[in-house]
Amino acid sequence: MEMALDHIRLVDNHCHGLWIDQDLQDPVRWRRMFTESFDPEMPKQHIVHALHYQRMIQDLARFFGCPPDETEVLRCRADRDGTELIRDLLTDAGLDALLLDQGLPPRDVVRPDREITEATGVRTYPLLRLELLMEDLILAESSLERVEERLGADLQDIRGRGYVGLKSIVAYRTGLAIARSPREEVEAAFREAREEGKRDGRLRIHQKPLLDHLLLLAFEEASHQEVPLQFHTGYGDTDTDLRLGNPLLLRAVFEDPAFKAMPVVLLHESYPYTRESAYLSAVYKNVYTDLSYGIPFLGFEEMAVFTRAALGVAPASKLLYSSDAVGIPELHWSSAIHGRRAISRVLGQAVELGECTVARAEAMGERILRQNAIDLYGLGDLVGEA
Repeated sequence: MEMALDHIRLVDNHCHGLWIDQDLQDPVRWRRMFTESFDPEMPKQHIVHALHYQRMIQDLARFFGCPPDETEVLRCRADRDGTELIRDLLTDAGLDALLLDQGLPPRDVVRPDREITEATGVRTYPLLRLELLMEDLILAESSLERVEERLGADLQDIRGRGYVGLKSIVAYRTGLAIARSPREEVEAAFREAREEGKRDGRLRIHQKPLLDHLLLLAFEEASHQEVPLQFHTGYGDTDTDLRLGNPLLLRAVFEDPAFKAMPVVLLHESYPYTRESAYLSAVYKNVYTDLSYGIPFLGFEEMAVFTRAALGVAPASKLLYSSDAVGIPELHWSSAIHGRRAISRVLGQAVELGECTVARAEAMGERILRQNAIDLYGLGDLVGEA
């Protein structure tokens, strides 16, 4: 059996902005949206043969009322302007709110958050990406002391600046084994980063002693203010070392008394480390697991597997729905459809196995899809609008 969850309006606790330009008539450019690989041969030769891609074509064909063929789907897509496409898909998805990582895509190519809300009625809430803030400060200041001072000042009142949470991509850079380093190592790493920034005119911070040091300062502020911090974990682009994205590496952070009041959200169900993420959510009161159904790019049964794994270990009160969608509204939309479907199936199986009642399963679904995010991020303006 499957639970009836279609009536629940979703709060997407982690996703990205939508492109201003939605013109994706070129098939290769379109397919590029459905892979994390940087290899140009993947969208040219292989993505079309992936189950997640064929599922999207099938879904869009039903939505547009056209044959399930890539050419026909792209033709129908091109018949709608960008605003119309975003409005129709996000409305059909039954979304109430998007929590948007402001670090990707670049702000000059995405629609302002207010335009999304005006076009769709879906509320938007920004998330501050820490590494981009740190890079700006390192480029602007000639001393580590000044960077520390300015970072503290910028994070003094996170919610007052309009952000509902923080985001870190340290897993992409140096891994999740965040540690304290001697001051002289941090100073040396700062000088190296400054030199790189001056030479290249931009900075992608990768010096572990420096990045970890600044993150630990940010954690202190997040804990003091009890502001959620999201970590990229597990599945990502091919420039990340997946071995360093295992959330178990964050144990030192979870065990540090200074950070006990900082809610931590482990993104992307830490795939393929879903059971590890769920375990951490089951044993640490401030740790939550994000269940992301747009990205990673997975077949439906694999979505059901990670959903079952997470619910089999962690309380439903520690699980949050998301899409991780970026650029195109189809990812937000498809995630909403199949996220509901996967959660419905797994909860229905739990009822059949006698693990819980129908009423309790429905309540769990509502928590995962909506209420947990409202509670965790303090989205009081959404209360009563389900």
